[in-house]
Amino acid sequence: MPTIVWPSNKPKDATRKDPSLRSKIGPFLTKLSAGTTSAGLHVEPIRESVDRRVRTARVTDFYRAVLFELDGDGQLVYVIHGIWPHDEAIEIARSVTVGINPYNGIAQVFDVRDATGQDAHAVDKARRDARRRLDAARREAEEIAREAARLEAGNAEARRRVEAGSAISLPPRPGAESRAPAPRAEAARPGVVVTTRDDRPVWPDGLTVESLRDELGIDVRLAAAALAATCESELLDLAATASPSWQGEALLALATGTSIEGVREDFELLHPQEVKAEPTDAEVISGLRRRASRADFTWLETDEDLRRAIEGLTFAQWQLFLHPQQRHLVERHSNGPMRISGGAGTGKTVVTVHRTAALARRMTEMEQGSARSHTARRGRGGQRTGTARILLTTYTRNLADDLSRQLAQLAPGIAFAEKVDEPGVLVSGLDRVARAILQRAGESIAPVAERVLGRRRTRILAYAKNDLWGDVLALTGEGLPANLQSADFLASEYELVVLPQHVTTLQQYLRVRRPGRGVALDRRKRAEVWAAMERYRDRSAELDVTSFAEQLALAAAWLDAEAKQDRARPFDHVLVDEAQDLTPAHLLLLRALVEPGPDDLFLAEDSHQRIYGKKITLSHYGINIRGRSRRLTRNYRTTRQNLRAAFEILDAGSYEDMEGRAEEHRYISPRSGPEPVLLHAGSRAEELDLAAQLLRGWLSEDSEQREAGAETIAVLVRDRYRRDAVVTGLAERGIDVRPVDREAMGRGRPVVMTMHRAKGLEFRKVLLFDVSEASIPRALRDQQYSDADYADALLRERSLLYVAATRARDQLAISWSGQASPLLEGLARKG
Repeated sequence: MPTIVWPSNKPKDATRKDPSLRSKIGPFLTKLSAGTTSAGLHVEPIRESVDRRVRTARVTDFYRAVLFELDGDGQLVYVIHGIWPHDEAIEIARSVTVGINPYNGIAQVFDVRDATGQDAHAVDKARRDARRRLDAARREAEEIAREAARLEAGNAEARRRVEAGSAISLPPRPGAESRAPAPRAEAARPGVVVTTRDDRPVWPDGLTVESLRDELGIDVRLAAAALAATCESELLDLAATASPSWQGEALLALATGTSIEGVREDFELLHPQEVKAEPTDAEVISGLRRRASRADFTWLETDEDLRRAIEGLTFAQWQLFLHPQQRHLVERHSNGPMRISGGAGTGKTVVTVHRTAALARRMTEMEQGSARSHTARRGRGGQRTGTARILLTTYTRNLADDLSRQLAQLAPGIAFAEKVDEPGVLVSGLDRVARAILQRAGESIAPVAERVLGRRRTRILAYAKNDLWGDVLALTGEGLPANLQSADFLASEYELVVLPQHVTTLQQYLRVRRPGRGVALDRRKRAEVWAAMERYRDRSAELDVTSFAEQLALAAAWLDAEAKQDRARPFDHVLVDEAQDLTPAHLLLLRALVEPGPDDLFLAEDSHQRIYGKKITLSHYGINIRGRSRRLTRNYRTTRQNLRAAFEILDAGSYEDMEGRAEEHRYISPRSGPEPVLLHAGSRAEELDLAAQLLRGWLSEDSEQREAGAETIAVLVRDRYRRDAVVTGLAERGIDVRPVDREAMGRGRPVVMTMHRAKGLEFRKVLLFDVSEASIPRALRDQQYSDADYADALLRERSLLYVAATRARDQLAISWSGQASPLLEGLARKG
């Protein structure tokens, strides 16, 4: 069948003015995919056109599509430009051409009537017109927002009718056609509205209109307007209205820290000297396949592609959107471990899930060509054939379940594995993987346990029911210096220093390096600490128990021992989401699960969201990235107002990524919405009153606007005790909410959950409750043995609040009674 290339972004054609036309697109695509001889299609060339390849084709008696017919080495490729009324379509077809950008090799459709020069005169004119372009972009962005609101309202109404089993068409609400997504019913919302900052874009040094044109092929009019933007919101409006859209995305990447060369790599741009002056059809098709062009065009190459397009018509309904930078990370071949980082909502999980599916698909294609010798699995001694063995993992079970659902939705035919070493994709937490490996090891774990724990043990699968470190401290604590008499210090020293380096004797501990621990230990102090370590190990052996970290370390060591005997590692590829929360023992197991080599490890992390483990560096545990890391900077979930409020929480902290480098938080969001609201109460009862008033207003707004269900509203708190108290307090004030722990959220009521439980989720409206000075947990007091550990624990608290704030998609409110938490210092001053 001919290949169809369809506009990914909604074209400015008749489908914007006549929604009924969308129902005609399916039959049109079906006919076109069958070939030009299909009855009634009438694919015809246009006289006096600037491009000999342009055609029009009949969609209805009134509408015709404008498209280009390209020869892909004997395979027809139709590039759809848009759909217009018959006479308008003919006029447009005469003036459009599909070609190659001479600066970068990217294919795009040009209208000669709108074409402008790129020379010095054009640059000067573009600079003079920059402000006018920015103002026009703002107006267009506002219209896009209004259109999005109309579409969302229509979608919500359709969902309600389906759920209610009703086909009744309800009349539009007064004013709904012109309503943009903005704050509604302000009078119903208590508290102080905080105005967040709107900073000037930060560009790479020396960036000019000319360099954007010459290095990346960005239109001089767009480049001049971007450099003239005085604040982030102006740049975001401009990028949202850029055509082709990839150029706006490239500008946003530059404004958030990506280099010129990084943009060229992400968007798959050529250098000017690599672009031919008169490209052939095949070269235009090649240009259409580059990542930048694929931001604007979707390829319909298979029956499944066509079916989804016909059924959905809106590609976002069936294809998780991939920005060109994300697509590059999905498709990239890596010679070793690879790391991506990015703030909340930047699409790290989307990239990880897509890359998992892509690796599975790639391995399947290799196996289908089994006659070729390179289809054999890499690995030491364990050469094997069959479906790839891929592990997709993360820190918590809830997140792992979410990953499994997303992968099944993205790739319905993917083969899932049920256990370790089984062909297919295993989606599992690492703790579960470790236990499976230890169960397989059986009695052979004894010599490994002796090397790792200093005790020859075989009973290692039970967990301690009590706090063994507390017991050890009670028995041996008096021998420790006062500042080291801390269960947290002993546990951290064991898991960060002793266990990962397989320290089993005092002599080893006296010599071992302790990077980043923040507490200097001389020989005497080390001996005293080691006595506590020995007591802990003796007590664990007496009880036949191990910790999670010990099981991870034992599983890793056993796999390494097996590999030395030329036995295969369990997986071909391992991908990790939320890697910032992993411990050293987790990293040891990751490294042991897959043989070092191409595309072995892929880690997605955000050091700003580290809410569990201590700060660690990958290279200390055998995972060497060596430049194979990239950063995502565009937030797809949270409005820019909520995102800026979250950054206010982070600003006072100093963060490092998993390679030990300073972590930036320069992220942007194209979505705009209401400013955050601060609720300051004099007492807990008053805070509950304000929370009830806020939720009542939100629920009323949603009822009037016929928005999504009440379960898209969340109250987030620091711990389960506060959760239960809030549920009771709101019920006393007439607000029925649902407490959520491990179970699913259910429907019909707002939810109340801990900030930890909310990680990985999103809600339309979020209230952070009891962000007071008293809410800083008592656990911080256990860090007093070290300024460094106290500072790191405080960073984790900032991260937790940042994670909670970025769960809000549209609206964010923060409440406290008494004194505000010091973590809110920036926001509270404004309130």
